[in-house]
Amino acid sequence: MTRPAVAARALWCALVLALAAGGCGKFQQARECGTFVKTVNAWLSSPQAQNDAAADAGATSDPKQIAAQARRTAEHYAELSRRLAALHVQAEDLAPRVKRYEKIADSAAQTLREVAEALDHGELEKARQKRVDFDTVAQSEAPLVKEINGICR
Repeated sequence: MTRPAVAARALWCALVLALAAGGCGKFQQARECGTFVKTVNAWLSSPQAQNDAAADAGATSDPKQIAAQARRTAEHYAELSRRLAALHVQAEDLAPRVKRYEKIADSAAQTLREVAEALDHGELEKARQKRVDFDTVAQSEAPLVKEINGICR
C-alpha cells in the first residue's frame, strides 16, 4: 500500500473507534439510567415507603410514636443512599446527579434523626423546625428528578 492509502486507512480506523467510543458512552448511560430508575422505583414501592406514607397521613400526636416513625423513615432514606452509592454510576451526565440524589437521601435521613432526637428531649419547637428542614430537603428532589428524566429519556 502507498503511504497516502495507509494514512487514509489509519484515519478511517481512528474515526470508527471514536464513533464507537461515543456510542459506548450513550449505551453505558442508558444502562445506568435503567438501573438507577429501577433502584429508586423499588425503594419507592417498598413496604417501608408505604408505611412511611401512611404514618405521615396518620393523626397521632404522641411524640414517642412520631419519633419512632421519624427514625424508621430516616433509616429508609439511609437505605436509599446506600443503594445509590452501590450503583457506582460512571456516565458523565448522570453520575453527578445520582450523587446529588444520594446527598438528598443522606440529608433527609439526618434531618429526620434530628426530629426524633428533639422529640425525645421534649424540644417540640426544635422538632417542628427540623421537620420544616426535612420538607425543604424533600422539595429539592422534584427538580433533580426532572433533570434526571431529561437525561434518561
